[in-house]
Amino acid sequence: VFFALGLTLLSFWVVRMNTARPGQGFMMSNVSVSIDFEDRQFLAGTISRFPYGARQVYFRFDYSRLEADARVEVLWDWGGKRVQAETYELPAPSGARVYCLLKEDGAPLPRGPYAVTLRRGAEVMPQFHFEIY
Repeated sequence: VFFALGLTLLSFWVVRMNTARPGQGFMMSNVSVSIDFEDRQFLAGTISRFPYGARQVYFRFDYSRLEADARVEVLWDWGGKRVQAETYELPAPSGARVYCLLKEDGAPLPRGPYAVTLRRGAEVMPQFHFEIY
């Protein structure tokens, strides 16, 4: 009886210690990069390719395990050079976000390789690559 009670208490303690709290282990999921606001095709480890003439590219993702009012930085690169870096507040511990890259004059985005990265403090998420050909 004492062994079963001890094992039960130990298992509750292990589960409690391994349960993620908000802000621990920030998670991104359902990431998509597209030129159509309605397109929610999720990335599967491949590079997205878009034809020349695209005027904007949308970066969407769901997130969780974040402390309220945290800040993230969205970094856009083109041809290995940083073209935009913006910091945004995420008001809730979980949710979905959409960010967009576009030229101020409304002209098509130039051809070439692009990457978008999400950074939270010193924590950098994987880069997501796309190309305009």
